[in-house]
Amino acid sequence: MVEETKIEEMSWKSLEEALEDEIDTVIVMLGSFEQHGPHLPLDTDTCISNELGERIVKRLDYALMGPTIPFGVSEHHMDFPGTISLSNDVFMDLLKEHCRAYDTHGFDFIALVPFHGGNFAPTKVIAPEIAKAMENAYVLPVADLEKNTEIMLKSLKEAGIEYKEKLIHSGATETSVMLAIEEEAVDKERLEKGYEGEIPLTSLFTDGLKYFTDNGVLGDPRESSEKAGEMILKNLSEDLAERIDKKREEVLKRP
Repeated sequence: MVEETKIEEMSWKSLEEALEDEIDTVIVMLGSFEQHGPHLPLDTDTCISNELGERIVKRLDYALMGPTIPFGVSEHHMDFPGTISLSNDVFMDLLKEHCRAYDTHGFDFIALVPFHGGNFAPTKVIAPEIAKAMENAYVLPVADLEKNTEIMLKSLKEAGIEYKEKLIHSGATETSVMLAIEEEAVDKERLEKGYEGEIPLTSLFTDGLKYFTDNGVLGDPRESSEKAGEMILKNLSEDLAERIDKKREEVLKRP
């Protein structure tokens, strides 16, 4: 039985032995390095991705978690200092090379799991091309932004928060999750409301976030709670794991 769940903490020999045993799946979380308002750190999406990935692999005894990709497509945040954005092409090439390595080393199933909103579209676009290039592995983009958003907002309500967030970025939802993961990373003295209106996604990506909000926040982080953050992590990780498990069983014919 493999005790490690994160590839980055394993030796090559341990990984080889795991692949010869019961491991056939790798989970690749896709984060970002971008502004998250005046109260959250720049690596918020990567921090959340790490936590989700760890919870996913704990539910799937045939899977390991690969190193989280810490940079994403964040051009719409570039008006705020600290953001590092990859172009779509660079981001998609990065996914190709990660998948090529995992395929070469013997994984049968690769799940690409974005959390940062800007990574969903390019992940879905490039996944079929990557799949065609694989010698062995099946590549699954677990990239349903609408479903993820629905789960997170329902989780807020389940935790007793009636506040309705129209778009998720640095507001009640993500702040709650960060409170649950690493409370000291949240600067509670700088919690402030951001833009709370509607924003078409096309306008968000073309005009940039600064066009709508001077502080980089969508929604109101003051409505957050640690309890809500734990509920979001629980519900979202369970759903993501179920999606991966269902497709793997269908493709590999393995329970």
